[in-house]
Amino acid sequence: MRILLVGASGFIGRHLLTALAQAGHAVAATSRQGTGPAIPGVEWRRLDLGEPLTNPDSFIWPDAIDLLINAAGQLSTDTDALYRLQSTATCALFDLARQHGVRVLQISALGAGEQPDIPFLASKAEADRHLLQSGLPAVVLRPSLVIGPGGTSSQWLQRLSPLPLVPLLDNHARLQPLHIDDLCGAVLALLRQWPEQPLVLPLVGPQVMTQGQLLDHLRHAQGWAPARYWSLPLPLTRLGAWLGQHLGWTALNPQTLNLARRNNLASPEPLAAACGYRSAPVNSRLQQWPQRAQSITSTLQPLVLAVLVLIWLGTAFVCLGPGFDWGLRIMAEAGVEGWLARLAVTAGALLDALLGIGLLLGRWRRGALRAQIVLMFGYSLIITLLLPHYWFDPFLAVGKNAAVLLLSLWLLWLTPSPQEKPG
Repeated sequence: MRILLVGASGFIGRHLLTALAQAGHAVAATSRQGTGPAIPGVEWRRLDLGEPLTNPDSFIWPDAIDLLINAAGQLSTDTDALYRLQSTATCALFDLARQHGVRVLQISALGAGEQPDIPFLASKAEADRHLLQSGLPAVVLRPSLVIGPGGTSSQWLQRLSPLPLVPLLDNHARLQPLHIDDLCGAVLALLRQWPEQPLVLPLVGPQVMTQGQLLDHLRHAQGWAPARYWSLPLPLTRLGAWLGQHLGWTALNPQTLNLARRNNLASPEPLAAACGYRSAPVNSRLQQWPQRAQSITSTLQPLVLAVLVLIWLGTAFVCLGPGFDWGLRIMAEAGVEGWLARLAVTAGALLDALLGIGLLLGRWRRGALRAQIVLMFGYSLIITLLLPHYWFDPFLAVGKNAAVLLLSLWLLWLTPSPQEKPG
């Protein structure tokens, strides 16, 4: 079968692409850049879902397509952007499919059509309705929470999993998570046994659990005992959601707060009746992911970043404030006095502050890390040459620079460059 896979560079799309290619299907895969991994039987096409609305010639429909699979989507705090992508642009994509007379499989989300106050689900529901009313042979697949390597929600859960006391938005709502391998398995089963009529099929795992119980499965797979869970106070989570809405946080905003506090359940029987597929228990799929070392790394990375920010901003504050005279005394020991000493202490403090701010900004972070590594080497060399007695400080303050240096190098290695980020 020749398949057009839209959204092939996303979490679900990447895994579907591999599964379809391994099953022997020819795939025309799309991404915003028009590039992706070189896989036998896969050709890449450039498609930004917004472009067909203003320029119909910006995307040329591939020849001999039998099926369109739409795996594009996003969980954004920008409501207008959500509706442009998941409703308006997706409906335009389905209209193109109708012009070419192909079947359509829409990867939607469990709860679409039932929770109109959540823009992510409401925008998905609009596209689902448009597709089902189009007259095309269509299936709307609505998965529950999908976990696996590379997913945004999965990365957040993986980051929480090493903690012995885990703060949660809610630990009462029930869900039926499934592994990404089961989503791929369900899609392949539908391709083998396509329903005779357009329909909506929920895709859920067989186990009903809370978020804490899901985290315990992830912990068990990594060799840890069950954790203790703390549901954050509602006023605190609402404040965090308000901040997240204005700051663009994907992990905490009004949508994610509402999703976390509501049950998200469905029966697996309609899918089983349609194509014979049933998802496996989540714990049976956790052999390769999550990995203990990766989880610890993802947990420590933001903490180390926060510590480095505090060190650089704290140093700047101390040097410009209560430690200014101390800095002048150190400069005097090195033979620098008067206005030149004041200038050196002030300039050094401002440079430290600039590095701390640079660490906070994603686009500057790699440059700030490189600069602070160079600066740490420079400071250590100057102290060694001009003030060697500081190496014998009882608190070994200069020697501890080595730890800061190694942490900076570790963060630099973990921080991808713009060219390395997936598109």
